[in-house]
Amino acid sequence: MKASINARVTCALFASVSGIGLTPLVQAQTDGMDIIVTAQKRSQSLQDVSVAVSAVSGDQLANAGVSNLQDIQQLVPSVTFGNDFNQAKVFIRGVGANTSTTGSSTGVALHVDGAYVARAEAQLTSLFDLERVEVLRGPQGSLYGRNAVGGSINLITAKPTADFAGYARMGYGNYNAMTAEAAVGGPIADAIRFRLAGKVEARDGYGGNPFKGGSDVDDLFRYMVRGQVHLIASDKVDFLLSGEYFRQNDNSGAVHYRGPAFPGVPRLAPTGTGGFATNPRDLGSDEPPSVDTKSYSVTGTLNIELSDAFSIGNITNYRDFKTQLIQYLDGSALVATLPNSTSVQVRTIDAQQFSNELQFKYDSAIVKGVVGLYYFHERQRPRDQVGLSSTNDLASNITVLATRPTFVDNVAAPVGSVTLAEALAMCNFPAGTSPNRVCLKSSLGTRAYAAFGQLNFDMGEAFGLNGVSLKLGGRYSHEKVDSANPSIILTANGNPAVAQVRKTTVAGTYREKTFKDFTPEIGLQWQPNRDLLLYYTYSEGFKAGSGENAAGSTTIVRPEKMKNHELGIKAELLDRRLQINLAAYHYKLDDLQINKTIGGGPAGFTTIFENAAKTSATGVEADLMARPVDGVRLRGSVSYTDSKYDDFITVDPLNPVNVAQAGQPAYNPVTNPDPTAFGAPCGPGALNANAPCNIQLAGNPTRNSPTWAYSAGIEVDLPVLTETGTLTLSGDMSGKSNVYFTEFKRLVEGTRAYTMFDASLRWIDRTDTVTASLWIKNINNTLRESSTFAISTGRIIGVTYLPPRTYGATLGYKF
Repeated sequence: MKASINARVTCALFASVSGIGLTPLVQAQTDGMDIIVTAQKRSQSLQDVSVAVSAVSGDQLANAGVSNLQDIQQLVPSVTFGNDFNQAKVFIRGVGANTSTTGSSTGVALHVDGAYVARAEAQLTSLFDLERVEVLRGPQGSLYGRNAVGGSINLITAKPTADFAGYARMGYGNYNAMTAEAAVGGPIADAIRFRLAGKVEARDGYGGNPFKGGSDVDDLFRYMVRGQVHLIASDKVDFLLSGEYFRQNDNSGAVHYRGPAFPGVPRLAPTGTGGFATNPRDLGSDEPPSVDTKSYSVTGTLNIELSDAFSIGNITNYRDFKTQLIQYLDGSALVATLPNSTSVQVRTIDAQQFSNELQFKYDSAIVKGVVGLYYFHERQRPRDQVGLSSTNDLASNITVLATRPTFVDNVAAPVGSVTLAEALAMCNFPAGTSPNRVCLKSSLGTRAYAAFGQLNFDMGEAFGLNGVSLKLGGRYSHEKVDSANPSIILTANGNPAVAQVRKTTVAGTYREKTFKDFTPEIGLQWQPNRDLLLYYTYSEGFKAGSGENAAGSTTIVRPEKMKNHELGIKAELLDRRLQINLAAYHYKLDDLQINKTIGGGPAGFTTIFENAAKTSATGVEADLMARPVDGVRLRGSVSYTDSKYDDFITVDPLNPVNVAQAGQPAYNPVTNPDPTAFGAPCGPGALNANAPCNIQLAGNPTRNSPTWAYSAGIEVDLPVLTETGTLTLSGDMSGKSNVYFTEFKRLVEGTRAYTMFDASLRWIDRTDTVTASLWIKNINNTLRESSTFAISTGRIIGVTYLPPRTYGATLGYKF
């Protein structure tokens, strides 16, 4: 490990300590204890909730080595995770984040102690000191509302305790990986409790830059801290104040070179040919790819119990998020020279959000439920630029400003009307430098209001239908979104010979729209005894339309709307040693929001943000947990998903027919007899001189929706060292069938079916205070792609990967 990283980690270890372990087994009912969840915003046993929900405790997360949302897919097969352009791509049942430009919303909501986290980039922070994680599958329109079309992931943090307690865990592994986590809490006074927790993660890179002395690629350094103060005014009134800070500064999240986007098409050869790394985990670049993130949030939670049946709750949250991503869009260390593309991307995001949720809860023998009011406001100010480097561009850009044709909001303007000072300000560059060829400074806003409720009626108490309950819910949403995308584009792919200076203004690109929707929910459940629950639920989901940060864009796409039917069974058998949960669903989703880029346009690339007309899915999920004999615990999960486009006419970025770049010859069927390369063939009559090659994708699978996904695990308490504690051996496997990251059903933009294996050996002393473990993950060292993106600037296919084989040891102490 580099000396600088070592120094930072050594200092940080004095502040907080962590563990990496394995064994993602949810013991829950198999140990004779219920998991209590708040999936329906009131406390219930997991087996009494008529929702497809997976819950994992904090200890199980630590044992499984789950440190971020990416790892959740090891435990919940219906979750698929990707990451590109420093954005989390979380999918549940084939629904998730289908964009790589910032500004749009995710399809799976993330909540921390009930507070919504809007930015996909902010969802890449680490998980630490959690009581549990709840994964709600399917639309959660009634209670979680905005952008929970695919489901919701709820993080419930560990809270201050009445007794002084805490823990510390430390781990070390290959790649010089060091993790450290610690928490301490207890009473300050009779009515005041506190908890302080922190975590540090650091490691060397999974790859390097072979052209720059092997400098790290995909390394890691981040730390985080959370403080909580719990004020207990009486046994009826309490207030919890929580503050969290996250910091990351490393060379992680790099988009690697996978291959050319247009093989066999000379006019569209990759711009970085000659500077590509041959090892897939390496990356050639002139400037190290990097992520620099700072984030903090403050949450206040008030609870007032007015009577045994009636209570009021309020959750107020403010979050400030800033991040900067630097990466090479040609995946190459080749120094840019004309007519090669200048393709260093710098994306900076400055976002603030505020939300408030007021809840009224009622709990009686006949009616149980919650109703409430919700408010959310967010302002994002993303800045995107592309050029020779993060600090300057080709000197010829200054000449371009002074001499080339100029357009302002697509209207011809005098040459030189866009000044050098104006261009530098747009790029956030100092005087005396040359501005980047593409500079964009967006402003995107959302203001949302909602009224929601969900009531459960006990039909046994009311009408003598013992064990039968009726659930009625709904949410009225009102959202106003606005976007403005002022920009300056100097040259197309760094070629001043074909340049036209183009400027878009705030006034010329400002758009706003208002969206309103009501999402109902109705469910019926029958619980003939405590060990069996059967349910049916009809629910709807709504994701408001949004803009994006794309140069000159005036697009605000239509909302996504889903209608979902679900049948479920939750059963416990054999004296509660066997638990089986089944869910079957079918949904139709209209106006799925999708983003991609295609070569061409003034910048050399054009962003497309559109709605896929119709998609649908049918699926089945099964979860099993068992304790066949004392000391042996089994877990298994499998999901089948048939998610496809029913109607989607769009343009294919990998079809060379569609790519016309300034300074490059156009498509010619004589000199290029195979125009499709990877791309899908055009339909009859689709190609003409003035229109792109549009194709119908009906029948293709949706993004990130493998047909099969599965996981299984076993824990065995070994009959050795029993005098001192418990020694447990565990093994786990998880896998998916083919995963396609785009709508075009081709594995060059996907990953082949895979299975990964993990194992660990863990010892816990008899007093449950000291733990030690040895662990290994991805034993077979599977190279598994987590995301791909057709990068039109460099004319390549970029890719990110899940981690390689990792192994190490962990030591923990609890007090």
